This record gives sequence, C-alpha cells and structure tokens, in this order.
Amino acid sequence: MYPMLVFKEGGYRYLPSVFQYSAGVAAEPGFQLVQARFSSVLPIQEAFLRIEQYLGKIGRPLTAFAHCELRSPKQFDDQGFIAFNRQYVSTLERWGIYQAESQGNPVRNPVARTNVCPEYFGPSEVGMYSFAFTVPSNTDCLNSFILSGGGDARSGPESYRERIVAYGDTSEAGMRVKMEFVTNEMNQRLMSLGFDWKDVTSAQAYSVHNIGALAEEVFAKTGRMQCGINWYFARPPVAGLDFEMDLRGSVNQIFI
Repeated sequence: MYPMLVFKEGGYRYLPSVFQYSAGVAAEPGFQLVQARFSSVLPIQEAFLRIEQYLGKIGRPLTAFAHCELRSPKQFDDQGFIAFNRQYVSTLERWGIYQAESQGNPVRNPVARTNVCPEYFGPSEVGMYSFAFTVPSNTDCLNSFILSGGGDARSGPESYRERIVAYGDTSEAGMRVKMEFVTNEMNQRLMSLGFDWKDVTSAQAYSVHNIGALAEEVFAKTGRMQCGINWYFARPPVAGLDFEMDLRGSVNQIFI
C-alpha cells in the first residue's frame, strides 16, 4: 500500500512516488478532476504555456494542475529519461507544485503522469496530449481520480534492466507475467486511494505486443475489465519496458 498525502493548494490528494510524478491523484471533497485534451499533441513547453493561459482564463491557480499525458518520439535510455524529467519538473517547481529534496525534507511532486511512445504517428519531440486539473464542485464526486501510467518494472534504485519483470520476454507467457505485475500494481494504487475496480470508468493499456490474447485471463476473469480496455499501440517511455497501464474514474473530458 502507498501512503497518501493531501495537496491542499491543488484540491487533490496523491500517492507519493518518484521525483518526476506521483502514482496517482484523487479530487478532494468539494472538487472534481477535469481532463482537457489538445486538438493535437503540443511540444511540451508550448503546452505548459497554454495551460498557464487556460487556467488563468477560468480562474484556477496553477497548483490545480494534477496530471498530464505525454507522448514521446522514442523510448529513452535510463540517463536520457532522468535528464528529461529534471527539465520537466522545473516548470512544476516554478508553478509552486514541485519541491526538491532539501534539509531533510523529501521531494514533493503530487502531479500524476503517463508518458508513452506511439509506434505510429508519434511526435518528433516530446509533447503533451492532455492535462487534468481540479475545479470546484457543488456535488462531491468522491470517485474522481487518475492513476499514473505504471509499467512492468519494480521500484528501486537499480537500473531499469535490473528491475524490469521478465526482461526481454515478449512471448505469451512473458507478457502474462508483465501484465499481471502491472495490474496488481494498479490494484495497490486503487486501494491506497480508497477505490476499487468498480470505480474505474476508463482503463488504458499501452503495448505493441499481443495483449489481446491475454485480456480475458488477466483482465476480464479477475474483475479488472468492467469498463473495457482502451488499447494504445504504443511503448512505455524507457527502453526494455513492454507494457503499461493507467486508470481513471469519473473525470470529465473537454477539448481545447
């Protein structure tokens, strides 16, 4: 189980994870999450500027920013991923959301995130597909949440190659191990935020391998496919990863 913290300035609670993102967010009472999709993927700095303008226009603080979906042209190696993430969190730090580790205080980054690499029609540089933010709600939407993308690697300080489950095995047996690992991780995140699979209204899977052959056994028979699965033909962001998922519950979607 994950610990859970409240980011009062944003109107949401979150599951602390790594420095670049949290494991998931949920709207606090009196708020609801809204996901805004761009008409096309925007280069990340342009997207951040658009977000600043949009949140200002609707009267929401930058701290209301709670989640984003990124699209990358290809998988990163370990060092490239770290370098990108250092640049990414600099904007969140300027917005008063991210706080680096200092004087014994742990790093704080409440923002959830998914970052994947489309196999076809991907961007030429890292871009943003959508973002989510909190808005006040007269009706408490107790099931408004977004879980970050989770891939087939255990947490820890080791390299991704050392942490990836069934590394290099994309056979049906290998993919089963990977998919079961990730869905179990999603289950832990749901429970940590106080939810269950029945609260999930949208489930996304990201892989270029044949996950369809395993959908019944891994998702349906275990009760983890009640809302269906949206399969994106895309790779997780780091080389060696083969499967990723994220989940949403009661999130309004708009297009800007």
